[in-house]
Amino acid sequence: MNPEAATENGDSASLNEILNFKGAAEDNLAESKLFDGIQSKHGLADIPAAKISELMKLNSLESASTHSLFSVVSNILDDSIERKNGDIPQCVASLVKLVVQEIEARVSKQADNLRKQNGLYKSREERYQSRVKALETLALGTTEEHEVIMKKLQQIKIEKAKMEEKEKLQEQDLIRLMEDNDHYKMQISSLDAELESSKHAHEKDRLQLEAQLEQTRVESENKILELQCLLSESTKKVQELEAFSESKLVKLKRRELGYKHFIDSHFGSLQELRMSSESIRKEVMRTKEIYVEELSHFGFNLKGLVDAAQNYHTVLEENRKLYNEVQDLKGNIRVYCRIRPFLPGQSQKLTTIEYIGENGELVVTNPSKLGKDSHRLFKFNKVFAPAVTQEEVFRDTQPLIRSVLDGYNVCIFAYGQTGSGKTYTMSGPSMSSVENWGVNYRALNDLFNISQSRKSSIAYEVGVQMVEIYNEQVRDLLCSDTSQKRYPC
Repeated sequence: MNPEAATENGDSASLNEILNFKGAAEDNLAESKLFDGIQSKHGLADIPAAKISELMKLNSLESASTHSLFSVVSNILDDSIERKNGDIPQCVASLVKLVVQEIEARVSKQADNLRKQNGLYKSREERYQSRVKALETLALGTTEEHEVIMKKLQQIKIEKAKMEEKEKLQEQDLIRLMEDNDHYKMQISSLDAELESSKHAHEKDRLQLEAQLEQTRVESENKILELQCLLSESTKKVQELEAFSESKLVKLKRRELGYKHFIDSHFGSLQELRMSSESIRKEVMRTKEIYVEELSHFGFNLKGLVDAAQNYHTVLEENRKLYNEVQDLKGNIRVYCRIRPFLPGQSQKLTTIEYIGENGELVVTNPSKLGKDSHRLFKFNKVFAPAVTQEEVFRDTQPLIRSVLDGYNVCIFAYGQTGSGKTYTMSGPSMSSVENWGVNYRALNDLFNISQSRKSSIAYEVGVQMVEIYNEQVRDLLCSDTSQKRYPC
């Protein structure tokens, strides 16, 4: 193989590269026409002109230009979504599909070109290897030719390294393009799903709006019918009111004439009333003068009553003092004895009471003993026979209630064995009437009655305490604190 043949092969390779570049330029021109057709076919007038012009400026199918194409398509999708408030128009989706198909065709075509170039590089490498062998053979001939061949061989190795590097870059671009293709396929599928959901949502909203429109139309028709009925009723009522007003006007005119006659007839009476009013006014003035005189006389009498009232408090205080002195003369400690009658079923038993005196004497007999020991005499302030009532028992203790209200300490209690009638005397039977009230209820009733009668001059404060004496312990029955409830006797 001679140098002329190598030069011829190199020119052939350069011619192939020129043809490939020409084919790429034709593809770019076809691509530009394709975009124009897509825009005119789908009516994408709302896509910005800057985005379309950026697509039209692409001149090759290298990795950088294809990546720019992806970026522009993504921006168009973003602008379309923002303008449609989240909805992707059908035309934009069709454009994206066509662009992706074009990108796939480009990727496939570029892969074919890469395979062809790879075969071309391998055949060229084989030719270079054979040329190296030929040059090595020629190197044995002359030293000058050997140096020339070595230079060419070095140049061929450099070109081979460049080709290998370019092949690696093209393979990397191919991998990146395939990855971008998969990514945009996923985006297109998601956009298709969003478009389908938007269609369903719009269809649902449309049906709902149609139903609401139909319901509103029916309601409006019903409302119009109701208003027409109301209008007819109102017209009838207006006519009735007009007729009623006319009749009322006639009646009022008649009444006006009657009032006029009445006023004319009573005008004379009014003059007489004026004269009577003047005489009454004079009588009132005279009565007023008499009232002033009586009022001054009443003030004089009232002053005397005030002086008497002041003296009354002094006399009342002396009366209370004398009343309580009389009670003290009767004794500070008074002991009364009440004899309990036989209970039902005990009427056949014998009584041990032999004598009841008027001054409190009581004689009791003991059948088991003889002589003087068979009789015992007891002395009390008063003895109540079995037949006395609750009111008679309270009558002797009633004066002590007034002593309480006069500021004296008074204690009334019943003492006796179990079953002797203490509870009956002090409280009365359960659920009893007023006639059977015991000493406690009667004393409280009398206490409040007297305090109410004196409320104009004295204000009383009443307190209650309930205690129980049992087993030499005093228990406060109204105390909630258990630690303070018991007191030693």
